[in-house]
Amino acid sequence: MTAVDVHIGRRIFRIDSAKYFDLSVHIDGGVEGLSAFGVPPAGVQTVENAWFVGDTRRGGSCNVREYRFIPHCHGTHTECVGHIVDQDVSVTAFLKDAWIPATLISVKPEKGMDCPESYIPGKAEGDALITRRALVEKLRTLDDEDFHQVLVIRSLPNSPSKRTRQYLATPYFSNEAMAEIVRRGVKDLLVDMPSVDRMEDEGKLSNHRLFWELPPDAHDLNRCKAPFRTITELIFVADDIRDGYYLLNLQIAPFRGDAAPSRPLIFPVEVP
Repeated sequence: MTAVDVHIGRRIFRIDSAKYFDLSVHIDGGVEGLSAFGVPPAGVQTVENAWFVGDTRRGGSCNVREYRFIPHCHGTHTECVGHIVDQDVSVTAFLKDAWIPATLISVKPEKGMDCPESYIPGKAEGDALITRRALVEKLRTLDDEDFHQVLVIRSLPNSPSKRTRQYLATPYFSNEAMAEIVRRGVKDLLVDMPSVDRMEDEGKLSNHRLFWELPPDAHDLNRCKAPFRTITELIFVADDIRDGYYLLNLQIAPFRGDAAPSRPLIFPVEVP
């Protein structure tokens, strides 16, 4: 255990370097592994050729395996604006801070057709939305602007099956909710769903565009006003983790791509 004092604004907080919560969902090569958008689960196979077999159970000297997965579909991942622009942009270029002040909230989605908030290209019967009014209500008691750089959202109900689902439809954000997130200055958004947009949305990705401040149908990075922001999807926040303030350590695999597998760790903060 190492106690670390952290200056945030004009205040000093303390964290325990050994006391944290891991929000990542592992990429699982088994048939029960998580997947999204209708793709098969991730896969794993032994590397072998005429002179080598990478499996000690089959007489090999060591285990060497090949893994097949899609960062956007098979586990916790962090993505950047490269997800929706023509330019080749890597998510690793945007992660600068090792410790980032964060706020965790739990939000219950509303029935989309019963709420007045909107979504482009449109809502459908059975949709569930995370709304602006729900975010505003939750953040009324967690309104410390020093901790709004990161927003972590746990959707309710919060079943452990989120770790192994084959996602075809999930709750998503209203456009008003995403605009509120941007207005509050959130730079890194973490959610427990495969997309902040409707999974079938005619390719509009209206919430992604709102978050990165990219006009509708534009794909030019030069038209993006907030390319420094990131979205982390498919996290899991266990029920025993309380809403409140944390420091985020966002660990990310060194992939050169618009998205990469990631391991978000949140550390509770306390006043020393």
